[in-house]
Amino acid sequence: MLVVVGLGNPGASYRNTRHNAGYMLVDGIASGEYICDAIMHQGGSKVLNRLFAGRNLFHKSSGPYVRIEGELNGKRFMLVKPTTYMNESGKAVSWLFKKGIVRDLSDVIVVVDDINLETGRIRLREKGSDGGQKGLRSIISHLGANEFCRLRLGVGPKPDGEDLKRYVLTSFRPDERVVMERSLSDAASVVEAWIEGGYESSQREVSRLSNG
Repeated sequence: MLVVVGLGNPGASYRNTRHNAGYMLVDGIASGEYICDAIMHQGGSKVLNRLFAGRNLFHKSSGPYVRIEGELNGKRFMLVKPTTYMNESGKAVSWLFKKGIVRDLSDVIVVVDDINLETGRIRLREKGSDGGQKGLRSIISHLGANEFCRLRLGVGPKPDGEDLKRYVLTSFRPDERVVMERSLSDAASVVEAWIEGGYESSQREVSRLSNG
């Protein structure tokens, strides 16, 4: 099973904060806002996800996450949101392996915010360090490996003098939100390419977006 893991913090108070960029992307894919050709499965039945925009399609699992399954041009995939806080995201990802839902690291892509990138920029890597991102750090620690794909969404560098923890838990300004909407749409096209053709396909999509 291909799995797209969007990182963030659970709870309404965190919904539109910078740290929840990963949640924002998988929510938009689940609702049909970003990948129109994807068909989501709800309660064992296929649903036209665009008819359910605004509704929470994710449902609970036996692990520390919520999920929804879908298919895209014959490829099955699962969208996952950990229900732990960001710095414990590894519990959800390790559970996916423990239960045999995921068997290979190449079948996982993690979507995460990045304060080292300007708002609206995206970066794709096949493996690597956590780069200071606590969600990635937790996943690497729980898996004992860093050879999984990660898609970083730029949320802007921390202003001088501002506390980092407070900054990542602030909401986007209206002008930033416009930029983020475009970034989320681009990121979704990268995820779409990854589902259909793996890392190399998604990397080509990043290059196309960069040169477009």
